[in-house]
Amino acid sequence: MFAVVLHVIQYVLLFFWGYWLFIGLFGFGKAKKMPDSAPATRFALFVPAHNEERVVYNLLDNLNHLDYPKHMYDVFLIADNCTDDTALIGHKANVHVLEHFSEKDEPKGKPYAIKYAIDELGDRLMQDYDAIAIFDADNLVSLNYLQTMNNHVVRGDQLIQCYLDSKNPNDNWITLSYATSYYYMNRSWQLAKSRLRLGNALGGTGFCLTTELLQKIGWTARSLTEDLEFTMQSLLHGDYAKWNHFARVYDEKPEGFVASAIQRLRWARGHWDVCFHYVGPLLLRSFLRFDIRAFDGAMYLLNPGKIVLGSLTSLLILTKWLINVHAINLHIKAVHHILPIWIWIGALSFNLAYISFGVILDSGRRINLVKAIASVFVFNYTYIPLFIWGFFTARNKTWKRTDHTRDILINDVHQLDGVIPSSAENNPEHTEIHQRTPSSQAPNPE
Repeated sequence: MFAVVLHVIQYVLLFFWGYWLFIGLFGFGKAKKMPDSAPATRFALFVPAHNEERVVYNLLDNLNHLDYPKHMYDVFLIADNCTDDTALIGHKANVHVLEHFSEKDEPKGKPYAIKYAIDELGDRLMQDYDAIAIFDADNLVSLNYLQTMNNHVVRGDQLIQCYLDSKNPNDNWITLSYATSYYYMNRSWQLAKSRLRLGNALGGTGFCLTTELLQKIGWTARSLTEDLEFTMQSLLHGDYAKWNHFARVYDEKPEGFVASAIQRLRWARGHWDVCFHYVGPLLLRSFLRFDIRAFDGAMYLLNPGKIVLGSLTSLLILTKWLINVHAINLHIKAVHHILPIWIWIGALSFNLAYISFGVILDSGRRINLVKAIASVFVFNYTYIPLFIWGFFTARNKTWKRTDHTRDILINDVHQLDGVIPSSAENNPEHTEIHQRTPSSQAPNPE
């Protein structure tokens, strides 16, 4: 019986490895830019924020200076149950401010703040804007963001995710591991899937959706990973997210291990919650309609990440090594039924090469490759107990915020990346409050 179970586990792992390795092959090479289209899309930019006075101004100022006609987009700060000066900073930055205060027993969190803004703006949101983009308060955004999203919307795309990056990768091994994971997944998963015309995954920030799609699906995402939930809802409606490799959102990552564990536990719970609710309908759609994108979405939900797979594979290699090299007699003949070790070493070697490739080609930063690989492996192993605990506590939807403190400008990030800032960023007024009158098309929420 042990031998049978061991074989089944190995073949399941091989299936997932084969599936991912095949997709990953399409992530190599240089990404292709879309041609620029004339600005035609009117954007509403949502920034849900809970007590983010330390970092939100730089994002708002950043958004006010995007390389896109100013009269064609408006910034909405959603001050969600704030007890600090977040709303006041929004007013000083001359953006629209929506203050949201939940009732005593009302659930709290980012998805509810977004829902509040959609309901508060009502029909005017659908009439005055063609698309909505959502950012976290700690983010910084590349200045080409709206132009690239416009290119997608003009082409007919309704849901787009941009490149996710980190604004503090070199703070310590924790932030470095986050960043390294981003570079790896952005290429081996997101870029590769876009080339295969499979659905991409929303990353919680930096994604854009048309008001047409919002009207079709609605905003009913309530899980701790509302981005993943909306991704799966779209797949069930026959729509799928597209990928843009050139517009970037820089996200602040926690420096402390405890804060990191709390954040990742929230993600793990949200992932399992979405899995329990959507994997069945996605598989059903994939079989009834021969929808490969729905099947791919189910595959993503069924496996909480390559972290678990890589860890199990490593354990198999270790077991095989202990048996063959040290000839340990475990008195269990079944342990000798482990598949040849070269299969697992080959799979892990491919991952190592891919991580190195992604960091070198996409990071644009002075990142130590050896430290990056070592940090992401240690980091991934610490994910295992979080995924296990998240599985059993998936119904816990308590939102625990992550503190953000890195008060830096987009100019600072671009200097790390070796990017020459645009003329807008070289404007000395960029570091001050940029006074611009909100678009005449925008509703007055106040």
